[in-house]
Formats: sequence, structure tokens, C-alpha cells
Amino acid sequence: MTFTDSQRKILIKKLHEVWKGDRPCPICITPTKWGIGTLVEVREFNEGNHCPGAAITPLIQVHCNNCGYTVLFNAISLGVVDPDTGKVKDPQ
Repeated sequence: MTFTDSQRKILIKKLHEVWKGDRPCPICITPTKWGIGTLVEVREFNEGNHCPGAAITPLIQVHCNNCGYTVLFNAISLGVVDPDTGKVKDPQ
């Protein structure tokens, strides 16, 4: 899922609250501007079998604009996704 402009602004604000200071990429070691990708999900592994009702974690992709190294942030912990409904919260 991609973010609307207003959702992206809220997300950037929340990331700045938790990711303090300049963060060079640990792979290419360049001071970089990090890009925000999409909202993705990771399911609990069940040996390749489909498992209805398995826990799903919504994650936000943040990537190095130079080399593509990607960091994942838990969207519920950042307050972007409602843990009860699984919906992306509307900017207030």
C-alpha cells in the first residue's frame, strides 16, 4: 500500500521522533537521504503452508537512496496502523 501525501507527512514526523540524528547507510557508508517505500506485511512462517488467522505484522520500508539497503519499521509501534482494525490511521 502506498501512502497519501498527508499520511507520508505524519509518517516522516513519527520517524524523526524515533530515528534521531543523521544516519549514514551502514552498507554504502554514505550520508544519504532515506526514502520511504510502501506499507508491506510479514506473516508468521508456517513451513510454507497457508495459515488463516496467522499473525501479520505491518511494516514500513525505508531505503537508502544510494544503494537500496532497506530498513523495516513496525507500523503499529509507530502509530501508523491501528492494532485493532489493521487500518492505516487517518491523519488528524
